[in-house]
Amino acid sequence: WFFVIAMGVIPFPVIDPSSLLFLLIGTFVGLGLGTTLYLMGLKYIDASMASPLSSTSPFFVIVMAILFLGESITAFIIIGTILIFLGVVLIGRNKGEKPVSSKGVLLVAIAPAFWAITVICYKIALADMDVFTANAIRMTALGLSLCVYVTLRGQGCMVSGRKAFLEVSGAGMANYVIGGTMFLVGLMMIGASRASPISSGTPFFTMLLAYLLLGEKMKKSYIIGGLLVVAGVILISL
Repeated sequence: WFFVIAMGVIPFPVIDPSSLLFLLIGTFVGLGLGTTLYLMGLKYIDASMASPLSSTSPFFVIVMAILFLGESITAFIIIGTILIFLGVVLIGRNKGEKPVSSKGVLLVAIAPAFWAITVICYKIALADMDVFTANAIRMTALGLSLCVYVTLRGQGCMVSGRKAFLEVSGAGMANYVIGGTMFLVGLMMIGASRASPISSGTPFFTMLLAYLLLGEKMKKSYIIGGLLVVAGVILISL
């Protein structure tokens, strides 16, 4: 994005200040604070418990979309969201080893509310900003802030080794550049109340890729959970 603008391929976009503000709020308050709370909670509870708790973000999004965006919510969206949530619970279900901590549960349970703020803020920002500009700004702002943070902590932000660099770069490209752009496009086209539940089905694709590429076993609960996710996505799309 920065390269093509510097080369004069496309003109520098005129960015509305209010849209930029909502974009940055969504990035730092939602992704930054929400993810931090989630990671803090993982210190106290197992991932098997954290996964279903963190999958409640679409419910917060639906409420916020009604209150702040004026989106209409259909019965298909509600039922589909519930099916996706149940599917994620089944896929992420595992026997935990850590004792249940109320502090950990609280931290992880609060995180989805901040992630919902991210979705709502991005939807508002996209009203006066194109997707590629929005994705470039949010990723640059978040990346630079993280580099500053780890540098101040004396940890540095360099990846050692060519293989590690390629793996991290590839994961970042797939997740944040391609995936992030596709999510913003979907958010702009179908609204927050539909985009958020559909995007929460990530564990289904993780399970499928782990089976196809890594040879991991496919449990019965995974299959049922995957079918619930697919059914939920179909309902939301109606």
